[in-house]
Amino acid sequence: MDLSIKVSEIDFSIFIGQTVTEVLLIGLELIRVKFNEGNLNVECSWRLRNRRGIGISDGKEMDVVSILERNLLGKKITNVYHFEPTEDLIIEFNKELYLDLFADSTSFEQYQLYEGVSLFLIG
Repeated sequence: MDLSIKVSEIDFSIFIGQTVTEVLLIGLELIRVKFNEGNLNVECSWRLRNRRGIGISDGKEMDVVSILERNLLGKKITNVYHFEPTEDLIIEFNKELYLDLFADSTSFEQYQLYEGVSLFLIG
């Protein structure tokens, strides 16, 4: 059995340099992170981490939108990593923050990444 995971060869350069302009909660389970020229819809498990570890929160804020806004608004995308065959996605901001998305089902879409209004990637 081949358990290897590799970084895909998809070119994400269109997203490098874009900044987060808004974070929205759509319904109960969809988070939308808007960029200058695109957005990311998140419907799967995720975490926000920095170089020191996992779990960025100071304990004052309990809702995910507040935590994401406080940490990501105005931050620049510095890299995007997409892994095969798991479809996991990591978006790096300012070379210090990482939004990790975990594709945890094959039954539904985990996330949708848009370049402008055009669909770029479904995980």
